[in-house]
Amino acid sequence: MVAYLRFAAVAALLCVAQAMMDDDSWLTPYYRRSVISEVGAAAWEHHSVPCNPDVVGSTAACFNAGIPAVGNIDYHWGAPEIAYPTTGEPWGVHLTGPYPDGRSYLVSWYTGAATVGANLTKPDTSSMKAYATAKSSKGHTLKFTGSVITYMRVYTLPELANATYLSPYIHHVVLKNLEPFTSYNYQVSDMSGKLVGSYKFKTLVTRDSKDIYPLKIGLMADVGQSVNTSDTRDHLIANKPRVVIHVGDNTYADVYGASNPDTHDGKGTNQQRWDSHAQLWQPLMSTVPVLNCAANHELETSYIAASINYNTSTFSFPTNYPFQSYSARFPVPGTTSKFGEITPNLYYSTVIGGVVKLITLSNYSPFQPGSPQHTWAMKEFAAVDRKKTPWLFVQFHAPPYHTYYVHYKEMECFMSVYEDVFYQYGVDIVLNGHVHAYERTHPMYKYKPDSCGPMYIVIGDGGNVEGPYRNFVDEINPATNKTYCESLAYNGVGPVAMAASNPSGWGPGYQRAAHAPNCPTLSFQPAGSVGGGPVLVPSNMTKPGDAPMGFCQSSQPVWSAYRDPSFGHAILELLSHSTAHFKWYKNMEGSAMVMDDVVLERLDACPNKAGPVKGGRRLLHAE
Repeated sequence: MVAYLRFAAVAALLCVAQAMMDDDSWLTPYYRRSVISEVGAAAWEHHSVPCNPDVVGSTAACFNAGIPAVGNIDYHWGAPEIAYPTTGEPWGVHLTGPYPDGRSYLVSWYTGAATVGANLTKPDTSSMKAYATAKSSKGHTLKFTGSVITYMRVYTLPELANATYLSPYIHHVVLKNLEPFTSYNYQVSDMSGKLVGSYKFKTLVTRDSKDIYPLKIGLMADVGQSVNTSDTRDHLIANKPRVVIHVGDNTYADVYGASNPDTHDGKGTNQQRWDSHAQLWQPLMSTVPVLNCAANHELETSYIAASINYNTSTFSFPTNYPFQSYSARFPVPGTTSKFGEITPNLYYSTVIGGVVKLITLSNYSPFQPGSPQHTWAMKEFAAVDRKKTPWLFVQFHAPPYHTYYVHYKEMECFMSVYEDVFYQYGVDIVLNGHVHAYERTHPMYKYKPDSCGPMYIVIGDGGNVEGPYRNFVDEINPATNKTYCESLAYNGVGPVAMAASNPSGWGPGYQRAAHAPNCPTLSFQPAGSVGGGPVLVPSNMTKPGDAPMGFCQSSQPVWSAYRDPSFGHAILELLSHSTAHFKWYKNMEGSAMVMDDVVLERLDACPNKAGPVKGGRRLLHAE
């Protein structure tokens, strides 16, 4: 239980100098901040774990993101971990679901190989069929027929003409009306239509099932295809979740140039990295259904005809096709036809185990009032019946609440539209990725702890090639002897100056592209940190006599419960209509260790909790 306080400039410089000579100086008490014990109820503890040199390779790497972290290298193209057959056998088998009816799932897979070259023609697959059978543990065998699609990616840069990509055959079959809580052995068709292979999964319970609980849900995001990725995958498999929520950023294919799946040249997106990702994740995704989310690394707008703006909500090939690869490969739950279409694939809702309503939003496509997404979302929230689905979760990629230097406060515009909606409808948990680290908040509302507000969980620590994020905004940067907060800027403009000159200008371009005009992107808060210090980067708009307002806190904010710049995954185990057990597992030396452990209980306390279990939430126990 630690909180970190700013230390004197002289002490900081001495410690930094010592650290440059000897990595063991990392262990000296005042190297980063004075360590104090937490006080107060166990239910509202605050844990802040600093960057570990063993995770990123050295002390210097903890303060310099330009130094690649250890193990953050994707499997090289052709490595056995990501290689797939090209002669017609199925590969990259993965399950999506459950569908909103609670009894249907989608099985998808690939046959053949992608074609990369010039002057390619997309084949007509309209007459092709995909087949699957599912034999239940009760001896019943069901047969299903589905669709086969391909997609093509054509680059606008002339020098990439030879890198035009035609996907392998992508097969999608809906396994309809399966028995709940039942094991199924299933087969899928090869390129010739023959049923082959042996795969197995177990359906989830439904609301009518006898034994709904416990219901174990895996949580991950920003996974990629590195050695760290496969560690996360294997740890998840070992924990045996019934379903996995993946909060976006699957492959990091856009890190690679279109011409070479091993080259980071920034020219286009290498679609073959979607293929290798599918094979790497088959051991988990062929046995556990996944509920995905469209994220910034799914945008893939580089050197193709693609754009996002606040008044464009229709996307298709060849005129405007962001999210193309994601949509073709991961149709959202409920899809039964027109597989591969982009527009209907960016947001959705479904029911997990009969008791969880999951609403998936997209913060990278138009979301303002009047947009198709907002109109849809308002209907979804209004239709939630807490008597039927006592748990309400929301997922979208970029986190509104976290304390890391990278991606800090990118979501103020989005939250100006949706945070009151989350509070009004009593959302229990908001799941996010994007920040390559772990952080969990206490239940909160508008930068203050509030037991009637959602708990926000940042789980972007899946292991991708870009590496873990390493620094908190309230942490001192040894190179400047100032907090990282004090160097926050976009296009060289800090938050105070931007608030005065361009209050809609904060955040990366790919996020601002979806913002309606004049949507606010900046906010300032009064002091409220664990260390009790002042706010940082004070606003020059503070009214006379008011408490100082700042962009960051001087130490971990009181709403932040646990933060650790490491890789891992989480398990959320629902125990009843009112109780859940959450654990975060940290990847450590080939094993997964539980580092954050908390029980969540919903109480009869909040007017925004409808149904027989109306209440808010309090943390009962933390380890």
